Amino acid sequence: MDVARQIHAYVGDALGQVERMLEQVLSETEGLGARTSLHLLKAGGKRVRPLVTLLSGRVFGAADRDVIPIAAAAEMIHMATLVHDDVIDHADTRRGRPTVNAVWGNYPAVLTGDFMLARAMSLIVDQGHPRVLKVMSDMIYEMCEGEIAQHEAKGRLDLTEEEYLRRIGKKTARFFQACAESGALLGGATPAQVRAMGQFGYFLGMAFQVVDDLLDLTGEAPVLGKPVGSDLMEGVLTLPVIHMLQHPRYRDQLLSRLRAVPPPPDDMAAIVHLIRQNGALRYTEEVAQGYVLRAMGLLAELPATEATRLLAEMVVALGQRKS
Repeated sequence: MDVARQIHAYVGDALGQVERMLEQVLSETEGLGARTSLHLLKAGGKRVRPLVTLLSGRVFGAADRDVIPIAAAAEMIHMATLVHDDVIDHADTRRGRPTVNAVWGNYPAVLTGDFMLARAMSLIVDQGHPRVLKVMSDMIYEMCEGEIAQHEAKGRLDLTEEEYLRRIGKKTARFFQACAESGALLGGATPAQVRAMGQFGYFLGMAFQVVDDLLDLTGEAPVLGKPVGSDLMEGVLTLPVIHMLQHPRYRDQLLSRLRAVPPPPDDMAAIVHLIRQNGALRYTEEVAQGYVLRAMGLLAELPATEATRLLAEMVVALGQRKS
């Protein structure tokens, strides 16, 4: 049985309840708000953040009924960031479907994201867990800092690897950390266990984003649900490109083709081809695997449960994913 099937066999009922809660909560509004929100929900997704929340809670024996609303709120926060990203990036498709902004326009799309974010925070408040609320609200603040840093760095060809890692740490890894910490808090974990689980989530998130950036250059558009090289087309430099710009043999070739944002189609194709033909992708894979190993090491500090085993399986699978 593959990892996804194992995880769904273990938490499938709880994840189904998360899905039903999302549909119920997003249907509570009327008119266009419900249509735009449900359109985004029906686009689907991996639901990785709810899964991390549910599994982290089960490591410490948290009741599913306490964790499900937080897992649903985490997915709503994620969906809010996606719809806002699509507006910023002028994206027409998301997961192979038209984006909210492509169908209804930017104004309804921005309000849809705002609605989802507000409703998610309301859902967390309703559960009466102040520490979870603090974890999630701090995460949203840092995620916004990461998004701002990414916007400021667009088109910068001198971006360093350190800056990139700091950006994705705030933009992505802190979200995974918050989900893992929330599950642990709901299960009554000790402060040391909460820290270990949070660090696990952080390294899982770092591996996830590095692989995501790798797939942006190595994947196929129908599988990705977006154009290949979409980050580069927006002027966002990711690890494979940053690493390759440090290579004296390829630096000048890349620089000449990256001056325009977005690069012309011929230049874009040449850039992707060039990156695929040298060691930048292998280096990026090694960085991702480094984070996988660090995450695995932290699980050794946690109770040896079926949920812990599945979290280990998850981090390995996410580090090797192809879509």
